[in-house]
Amino acid sequence: MGLDVCSWEKVINALDKTVSKYETVNRIITFGYSNRMRKKLAEMIRLRDGMHILDAGCGPGNMSLHLLKRMRSGVLYCLDPLQSMLKAAFNNLRWHAGDVRLHFIEGTFESIPLPDSSIDVVVASYSLRDARDLYKALSEFKRVLKPGGDLLVLDLVKPDNRLVSWLIGVYLHYLVPLISAPIYGSLDNPWRQLYPTYREMITASELVEIIKEEFEVLRVKKAGIGAFLALRAKKP
Repeated sequence: MGLDVCSWEKVINALDKTVSKYETVNRIITFGYSNRMRKKLAEMIRLRDGMHILDAGCGPGNMSLHLLKRMRSGVLYCLDPLQSMLKAAFNNLRWHAGDVRLHFIEGTFESIPLPDSSIDVVVASYSLRDARDLYKALSEFKRVLKPGGDLLVLDLVKPDNRLVSWLIGVYLHYLVPLISAPIYGSLDNPWRQLYPTYREMITASELVEIIKEEFEVLRVKKAGIGAFLALRAKKP
């Protein structure tokens, strides 16, 4: 379960074009929910000094910034398949690191270049939906986590209610490209790729059940008429 090679490449190419406008557009098209939910996810994390945290699919560092605000010491690994996103994350985070050591890693969920049981917390914010293999991604998260380590997931999902799911699809298909156009400078903009990936998304309940196969799910929070899912789980 995940994106096929062609779809994944389209998503990656689209993301590469969004770097400079990524958060501006996302805040507008989600009515501010995208960043508010990152804050909610950060509040779910049980932080201790010296922890090693992996931001899987870090993008330009928006989730990492919330993590750094709550970390006094430790190590934060930022993983992303795009060098452009890692560069943006470095520029956005380096002045906020304090005593936290930052490491930027080019890679994918399906093959994380970190040792077994080396991470205290894995965070996947608006990124798990773009996995090429969802089961392999979760398996890798579990592999790098220490026993008892936490997995935090935040994502845009299909609401369980079919009518609501259809309405969101209409919004993403027709309105989001129009809203994004003035900011990006073209109607032919990367946010057009949201709708094709949304069609392939699973529902909130389905995602929770899949995560339960590998982890002990401790807390689930939904928002934005069910389109946003924040979840905390623990490696057994």
